[in-house]
Amino acid sequence: MRTDVEDATSRPADPGDGGGSGKPTGRETATAVEHPTSYLETLVHLLKGSVGSGLFAMGDAFHNAGLIAGLLFTLFTGTVCVYAQHQLITTSAVVSSRLGMAYAPDYAETAELALRMGPGFFPRVAVVARRLINTLLCITQLGFCSVYFVFVASNVKKVLDHYISVDIDEHAYMAIAVVPLLLLSWVRNLKHLAPVSLAANVTMVAGVVVTLYLCSKDGLPPLSERRLVADWNRWPLFFGTVVYSFEAICIVMPLKNEMRNPKDFSRPLGVMNVGAVLTGVLLVSVGFIGYLKFGDAVKGSLTLNLDDSVLSHVLMVGLCLAIMGTYPLQAYVPVDILWPPLSRRLGGSEPCGRHPVLAELGFRSCLVIFTFLLAAVVPRLGLFISLVGALSSTSLAFFFPPLLDWAWRWRDGLSAWRHAVNAFILLMGVLLTAWGTYSALREIIEAMAEDRS
Repeated sequence: MRTDVEDATSRPADPGDGGGSGKPTGRETATAVEHPTSYLETLVHLLKGSVGSGLFAMGDAFHNAGLIAGLLFTLFTGTVCVYAQHQLITTSAVVSSRLGMAYAPDYAETAELALRMGPGFFPRVAVVARRLINTLLCITQLGFCSVYFVFVASNVKKVLDHYISVDIDEHAYMAIAVVPLLLLSWVRNLKHLAPVSLAANVTMVAGVVVTLYLCSKDGLPPLSERRLVADWNRWPLFFGTVVYSFEAICIVMPLKNEMRNPKDFSRPLGVMNVGAVLTGVLLVSVGFIGYLKFGDAVKGSLTLNLDDSVLSHVLMVGLCLAIMGTYPLQAYVPVDILWPPLSRRLGGSEPCGRHPVLAELGFRSCLVIFTFLLAAVVPRLGLFISLVGALSSTSLAFFFPPLLDWAWRWRDGLSAWRHAVNAFILLMGVLLTAWGTYSALREIIEAMAEDRS
């Protein structure tokens, strides 16, 4: 007689679930991947997926926390994020090994199979958990993509307003950005995206250096002029932005599964740890200097606080190009989740009939249009980032990994410290998701009312 877990690996997946087909499609072991990535290529992708528009929102994040609280909270949040990512990677490996799977399951499939191993009610919520995770993954990544539209449009508008007398609405710049983002979204595998990600990373690092230079060239005010610890009721907006900027749990599984040597991803000096340290240094530097320089006047993107010098304008245009280069990497996850089941529904036994590539490009184009429309209705960049971070990123980063760790370890027995750590991360996830989402929605509603008046 087969167990419930064995049934889960042998039965066909629900076509509506996505991402859990039970057969190697884009998540195979390294030997089965058509275009495997190297250590360096994967690190480039991870950095590009983590360091984007959220990096330049860190000044606003420190404004919501204070200089010292922001520094300590960023380091703490980053540590917990990376620990939870390791939990997910370990759970995926254990599930694959115990069930003798020929490929590494993705986040959602890992959740279903791990929960089926657990005690009590865990197996009964396994399918629901898979569907919920896929939904949250899509919300998170499409939210990131929408933020990119807002970032590009606001920065391009600031630059062009200095050189032209016509006041062009920000939404028009978003519409123009649709064309290059459509072309980039048509790149269909990570191997071919590596040069784009590398160029975007180089531009982003140069942009950070130039931004810090522009912020500090005329000197910085003393620490006494800034709040070291902000009012506690603004902390949820801080955590939403930091989690948005730091966590990469949405892309760690696809990146690991696309590697030539997947074990290089999570070893002590592997891609995940090295990438997390580099990301943390960048976030703290930009956040601390940005808030110290501009104080309460700091904006949702630090670039919008810079002067109208030629160097600032070159910086903003370069960062816009870098952010646009990140778009296809962020869109990779929802495409990987949504397209396989949709293609099966459209084509039956022959996915999408005789033109599967053309159909997939059409689907990718629809996602670009959708993220453009979503970006067009949200009023402020910083609040949008906080909302996406709190609503979905926090759940994925803090809620599910400890739950899955509990499930697969339960039959082997857990130590008291592991129970305590899992309970702490889980509680942190619930609190930050509820508190942060409420705070961000309240601020967005107030901002929309202010814009109408």
